[in-house]
Amino acid sequence: MKELLVILKNSPYRTECSKLALNLAITFATFDQKISILIIGDGCFQLHPDQNTEHSYHRNHLKTLKSLSFYDIENIYIESASLKNSGIDSGNIDEKFIIINSDFAKKLITNADHIFGF
Repeated sequence: MKELLVILKNSPYRTECSKLALNLAITFATFDQKISILIIGDGCFQLHPDQNTEHSYHRNHLKTLKSLSFYDIENIYIESASLKNSGIDSGNIDEKFIIINSDFAKKLITNADHIFGF
């Protein structure tokens, strides 16, 4: 089975990129593909605990990320330097997510058969 890596690197609501990335990951998982997600750069803002999308047409990306285990997407990685730069406290990160260093992130990218960056 191929290793597919979806990289979330954009802030969640400025464009549709993050929404498309999550939809793509869910679609691949529906077809029993092995998916990992790597969150880097401004993508870390999707992890902000106080997202309020109640009065917008967006769905809350943090809730979506937390629900990916329903689709057998278990490997959600967060690059630690990006998380620190976003100002989000690592203590607020859900235990489902795996905080990694940049060397491990590079290894994920190198070992993936297909990479989809958003």
